[in-house]
Amino acid sequence: MAEKRPRVGIEQRRRQILEAALKEFSHKGLHGGSTVTIAKDVEISHPNLFRVFPTKRELFIAVLHEAFATVERRMLRAGESAEDRPLETMAEAWGELMEQRELMLILLQGYAASEDPEIRDVMHRWTQETFERVEAIPNVNTDMAHDFVAAGMLYMVAASMDLPARAADDAWVDRFLASGA
Repeated sequence: MAEKRPRVGIEQRRRQILEAALKEFSHKGLHGGSTVTIAKDVEISHPNLFRVFPTKRELFIAVLHEAFATVERRMLRAGESAEDRPLETMAEAWGELMEQRELMLILLQGYAASEDPEIRDVMHRWTQETFERVEAIPNVNTDMAHDFVAAGMLYMVAASMDLPARAADDAWVDRFLASGA
C-alpha cells in the first residue's frame, strides 16, 4: 500500500507553488511557462494547482508581487531608512539582489508580458511606485531618481545575461559592471 503524504496547509502549499512558479516563469515567461510542470514540481495535481491560483495569469502576477515585495523589503526600505547615502545603500542592496538571477529574470518577464493589459498595469504601478519612492527620499531629486531606476534596469538586464559570473574572465564585463558606480 502506498504511503500517504502528510497534508500541507494552504499557506505552505501557496508558498511552494510560488517558488516553483518563479523557477518556471522566470526562465520561460508567462506563455512558455507550464502550470503542469509547476504542479509536478510541487507534487500536486494540476487541478489542485488551480484551486490555489485559479488562472495561469493570476499565478504569474502573484509571482511578480512576490518579486516586488522582495525588492521593497531589501532595497527600497534600506534606502528610505538610510540617513546617509540612501542611493548608495539602495545600489548595494540592488547589487545583492542581482545575485538572485531568477528574481531579475521574472521582473524582465513581467515587462515582456506587458502586451497583456492586466500585466502591463501591474508593471506600470510597480515601476511608478519604485520611481516615486526613490524620488521621495530626502535630497533625491527627479533626475537622480530617474538615473537610479534607469541604471537599476540596465543592471537587471546584465544580471539576466549572467554578466556578474562572467566578470572575472571578461574584461569588458568587469569594466561595465564597475562603471557608473
